[in-house]
Amino acid sequence: MRKFALIALVLVLASCGGGGDRDGDARAGVSRGLYPGETPQLRRMINRSAAEHGIPAALLHRVIQRESDYRPNARNGPYWGMMQILPQTAGTMGHRGPPQELLDPEVNLRYAGRYLRGAWIVADGDIDEAVQWYARGYYYEARDRCLLVETGLARREVNRRCR
Repeated sequence: MRKFALIALVLVLASCGGGGDRDGDARAGVSRGLYPGETPQLRRMINRSAAEHGIPAALLHRVIQRESDYRPNARNGPYWGMMQILPQTAGTMGHRGPPQELLDPEVNLRYAGRYLRGAWIVADGDIDEAVQWYARGYYYEARDRCLLVETGLARREVNRRCR
């Protein structure tokens, strides 16, 4: 009988835990539901970058997970940082420093985030397609669809029918 009463008490108390404190979660900000390798500081940077670039945070997370598992110092061949951006591509997006700066997560998010925004535009807002365009490059697609200026790849359209 005692065993039954104890089990009943545990179940009653567990059911009181409900849906959590949503406002408390918002105040806590970023500590809940972090991905493996992600830190609260990275979460804040990613959310800020998503807002600055006008893209979903979920898209940034997908690319970062795919490219580096949240490792700011990731280096694979010619690719640098959390989002594994080429220094040449970062230069196209406005980066003027040495490639080593791309290991700083804020710098990486700034320039790779700009490039990802272009992939988001070319993908017409589809996250899966944006990840694919980010990985393989989208210059020719943007050129053919008159999106070079909008994606930040050029100051003017090069396709004659776009002018």
